[in-house]
Amino acid sequence: MVILSVGLAAGCSDDTYDITAVTGATKVVLAKRAPSGITLKVTGMVKQEYQFAGDAFNALATACVRTREVSPEGEFLGAYRYTGVPVFNILDGVAPMKPKDVVYDSPLDMVVTFTSRSGKSVHFSYGELTMSDDGYPVMLAFHREEIKPNENPDEYDKNVFTENITGLRLICPKEPDTKRYLDEVVTMTFQLQKIPDAMLPAKKRGTKCSADSLSCIRDGKASAAVYAGVTEQRVAHWIRVGHGRGYKGIDSAEGYNLRSFLTRNFPGCGDDDFFMFVACDGYRVLFSGREIFSTDDGDSFMLLKSLNGKKPTGNNMLAPVKDYFVDRDVWGLSHIVLIRGM
Repeated sequence: MVILSVGLAAGCSDDTYDITAVTGATKVVLAKRAPSGITLKVTGMVKQEYQFAGDAFNALATACVRTREVSPEGEFLGAYRYTGVPVFNILDGVAPMKPKDVVYDSPLDMVVTFTSRSGKSVHFSYGELTMSDDGYPVMLAFHREEIKPNENPDEYDKNVFTENITGLRLICPKEPDTKRYLDEVVTMTFQLQKIPDAMLPAKKRGTKCSADSLSCIRDGKASAAVYAGVTEQRVAHWIRVGHGRGYKGIDSAEGYNLRSFLTRNFPGCGDDDFFMFVACDGYRVLFSGREIFSTDDGDSFMLLKSLNGKKPTGNNMLAPVKDYFVDRDVWGLSHIVLIRGM
């Protein structure tokens, strides 16, 4: 039997607890409150500017996530437990708003940029923050504690960070290193990247079209897609649910591995790049190279040859099969644009 005594410690604030576990195991995880001094401004292409402070964060659903952190250079930085707000929980209450003269009105082609107090920035696609599944979410954390082994924890020195964080720390637990982690985040900005609109199909609501070919655009120059040497793969149990219209089916699919395809058609591309996928009816979805090339989810993304044994609607189809929602599926895929230099 495990007996836990949980109560307010004498002289402590209402979010500090005295915990006794008779087993001597790792301490119990309790709810943490966001410090009153943290702030976040959401700005850019949004219906209104949003300001979040400590109490506002406490009103949002929080999560507790464990990380094993490695620097971009391959150095182990430690194991930690974070409490914070998944970015999706913030974005779910934020209304993007583009200028009236844009060629595409959905937010799925937008970039979300996080900026620190010192001015450093990291970039995400709107879709990877809102359409991917909830496992290991990108999160704005306000509390960190070390995870130490049970044996001789006082002597353990492998965690580089021994203090709690100040402000908001952006963490990306799905990713293999801390390249897009960011301390002291103060601003989240919605924006668009400049792409060669004149080379792409215009948005045509309600149009049923078919992509007879697929063009790859780089530095303003288009070339026909090459499939020779691209790795193929299949998925047998793809559960498809749409954000707008719900259940779509449980399907099998075969096609080309997206990483392999992009590497073949955009030599030298990688996780610092972004890619815009455009359908023949003008539907657009932006992906970060980081998501595609550096996560397990990204290794499952496909360009379909068949769906349930039949040619997909519109001939070509982008299929991010690990997404929670299928809204980043692109039917009738006709163009892929490489975006560099963010």
